[in-house]
Amino acid sequence: MPLDTQLKAMFAGQPEWGPMRNFPLDQLRQAVRSSSIQLPPPAVTLASVSDRPLPGPAGEIPARIYTPEGSGPFPVIVYFHGGGFVVGDLDTQDMIARGLCAGAESIIVSVDYRLAPEHKFPAAFEDGWAAIQWAAAHAADLGGDPARLGVAGDSAGGVIASACVLLAKQAGAPKLSAVINWYGPGIHPIPEQGSAIEFANGPLLRMDDVHFFWEMFIKDASDYEDFRASPIKAASHADLPPTFIASAECDPIRDAVEAYAPVLSNAGVEVEVKRYPGMVHGFVSWVSFLPGAQAAMADACAFAKRHLKGR
Repeated sequence: MPLDTQLKAMFAGQPEWGPMRNFPLDQLRQAVRSSSIQLPPPAVTLASVSDRPLPGPAGEIPARIYTPEGSGPFPVIVYFHGGGFVVGDLDTQDMIARGLCAGAESIIVSVDYRLAPEHKFPAAFEDGWAAIQWAAAHAADLGGDPARLGVAGDSAGGVIASACVLLAKQAGAPKLSAVINWYGPGIHPIPEQGSAIEFANGPLLRMDDVHFFWEMFIKDASDYEDFRASPIKAASHADLPPTFIASAECDPIRDAVEAYAPVLSNAGVEVEVKRYPGMVHGFVSWVSFLPGAQAAMADACAFAKRHLKGR
């Protein structure tokens, strides 16, 4: 299927971004932030949204707590934004956190983990794991149910979510009951085949951009063997929580995203994997107006509600 007609029209009216490695880092971050915060939020009503710091391994981690309308205690989902581990913050994917909070009827703890290159691998994962442990310990204080915990993320955030459930399994706690992964790849480096060749030049995300982000993030190639960077490479995937994986058809890392699904399924994990036709990397950020993004949000929320419904 070709690029979604609405996206095609949208891109036609905008100047094309050059390769991301050509931007000074501060300009790249500002450009991503500016384009993101101009997007309208989804038309949902929440009970409250508040910022608070969480304790982390290298100091405080900024976080934002979204609470749905209704009577709790609610499930609690810890959410990690995308941005290649290099860009993004609490504002750039605020629209995703709002949509997930309302649609999944869950408290969302959105985490502003440390970014590269200032903070190399595994800093983002260490912050993510600390945030999950905090959420598990303080769920009741937030109006949540500590017995109904999930994780979610888009792109790089999806990798963090996938890795953290492996860390939770390794540690024996907390019990996580659902994973939502919007287009976070299960393996790095991305294999140079299939979608990586077909969509090497985008639209939107290029393979060179993917390489650039990981050059900024990792210390050396040995980091790719760590399951936090490549969840597929974990020694075992048995007993992981049910996982929802969403991929975009016109995305160079689509195949690396989808490749994690059979690995989980073969280990006996319940997996729901969906490819969204005509969509590009990052498409869920357009949840306020793009039908494909709205479908991916609705599917993820339905999945979360099924697995976080409680006893």
